[in-house]
Amino acid sequence: MRPVIFDGCFGWLHEAQGRHGVVLCNPFGYDALCTHRGWRRLAERIAMAGMPVLRFDYPGTGDSSGREDESGRVDAWLDSIVAAVRHLVQTTGVTQVSLCGLRLGAALATLAAERIGGIDGLVLLSPPQSGRSYLRELRAHRQSWMSTTAGMNADPIPDTANYIEAFGFGFHGDDIAQLGAYDLRADTRAPARRVLLLDSSDRARGTALVEHYTANGVQVERHAFDEADRFFVEALYSEEPVDAFATVAAWLEKVTGAQAVSADVPRGAHDASADAGAHALHAEPSELALVGDKASERPVIFGGHFGIYCRPDVPREGAPAVLFFNTGASHHIGDGRIFVLFARTLASQGIASLRMDLAGLGDSTPAVPAVTLDMIYSADSCAGAMAGADWLVEHGHPRVVTFGVCGGAFVGLHACAAHPRIVGCFGVNLQKFIWDGEARAPGTAGLASTRVLRQSALRLDKWMRVLRGETSLMRVVRGLAQRASRGLFLRVSDLIDNTTGLSIAPDEVRRLLRTLHDKGAEARLVYGDFDLGLDELKIQFGPRLRALRRFSRVSAVTLPKLDHALFTRPAREVAMADAQSWFFERFVRAPAVETSPDERPATPTAGRRSTGEHVAYGSYPDGAPQ
Repeated sequence: MRPVIFDGCFGWLHEAQGRHGVVLCNPFGYDALCTHRGWRRLAERIAMAGMPVLRFDYPGTGDSSGREDESGRVDAWLDSIVAAVRHLVQTTGVTQVSLCGLRLGAALATLAAERIGGIDGLVLLSPPQSGRSYLRELRAHRQSWMSTTAGMNADPIPDTANYIEAFGFGFHGDDIAQLGAYDLRADTRAPARRVLLLDSSDRARGTALVEHYTANGVQVERHAFDEADRFFVEALYSEEPVDAFATVAAWLEKVTGAQAVSADVPRGAHDASADAGAHALHAEPSELALVGDKASERPVIFGGHFGIYCRPDVPREGAPAVLFFNTGASHHIGDGRIFVLFARTLASQGIASLRMDLAGLGDSTPAVPAVTLDMIYSADSCAGAMAGADWLVEHGHPRVVTFGVCGGAFVGLHACAAHPRIVGCFGVNLQKFIWDGEARAPGTAGLASTRVLRQSALRLDKWMRVLRGETSLMRVVRGLAQRASRGLFLRVSDLIDNTTGLSIAPDEVRRLLRTLHDKGAEARLVYGDFDLGLDELKIQFGPRLRALRRFSRVSAVTLPKLDHALFTRPAREVAMADAQSWFFERFVRAPAVETSPDERPATPTAGRRSTGEHVAYGSYPDGAPQ
């Protein structure tokens, strides 16, 4: 497969020698983030069957140009599907084209196919048949998430707002009305010669759509999509729907006919060297202007890793480059597309960056069929991050700062300690400093943060669940006791070490931070008020983080409205603002005069923190650069 650019859209061409090509139309937002690994596997499966495949990001999504809050997104997405068909025909010389869409991508593919004409096959995977029902789903997802501990500090979005968001991705302004107005039965008659429908719900509406297309001369085949529930889940747990995708590939192989796609494009010569079985990354295109008049981006490939290099037109002299890598199993755009947005914001200020996929994740190669936490927190992930730093150094950036969320924060912290050119790391909601396996300490697996439990203790409905046996009070008590005992043991060990010089237990966490401190690297850890990682921070360094004072280059703070995965705009904005402030203060402007731990006040003054108990210690008295 090789990266391609057309009409401001970024995509991947999976080459094959057939004359029938397929354009994959992405689902939207969180669906796309969850299903990226499986969606790529479908493209590879179809290419192996002899059909060239193009998968791509719509304008304002993924790595393509633009933002989701720009007007006219729905029209731009439909136009981009037309452009994708044109690019596939020009690049490969195919004479037949089919479209395959997933979730909202299925609806968009249908509307675009009606516009293009001459489409041979149309595959619809769980299509929302009306925009109104799809918007209701998004609102319901948002409400459901807000009822969980992860979303308990998020502000509700009223139905009258000109913004709809779910899991970090949303629609704005007039696009909401335009999206809500479409209805596949009303707006399409015969979008393709043949249609394959795989649906997992709303069987009655599916039957009505099949009857509608059949009445208009379309050959329709329909199957159940029973694997959908295991596919549309968090990327870490998403399972490729093997049976459904086998059905899709086999059906597409049978789609033949005399019709030619009616896209108004010249036919190009097919690349005779294409290998349908090759999954390796091919050489990337040269410079790509995807950002505007202040920066450019291009895909890069190194050692099986894939990344997008964002380069400012006018670099800021002496500033480090920023390295982004995966959050959990999500690919390199990040939740809510935060890595793309932040990279381009930094580029407008002269800061270069690389957002990359670690080994086995996203668009790196080879892809792995399943991802585990042990893989994400492995030494191989750290080695991959250091390979990204090496690439930046080799391309003119002698200093590198990392930015990561959750598992990415862990990888960044360890890569910073190990790589001589990584001079700083910014971590959001770091869960553990040292990985000790997927299972947490016995009795604490799945236990919410202490602050969440404290709030739950004041709610009658929570106690009613205990009385009904739906929640185990003893499990909660046992987990809290284990947290307290871990913290007490570390405090006693620290006291003995400081007073006698005897170490009664290896302290890998302090060794890690000492390595960072001694090499002169800066580290900043930010947390949401209710994040579980905050408990681990307090266990390691005490309720008021006093043990962190000895590491003057490490700061830790809580930020308002910061949910764990940065699913809300306020969370992403506050994280980016704090990271940018810290970055420029520590690495671009003249560094502040260091003071010894003894010169710092015992209780810091007001800073970026939610309560008095969540404080920051570091190079600044209040722990937060202003």
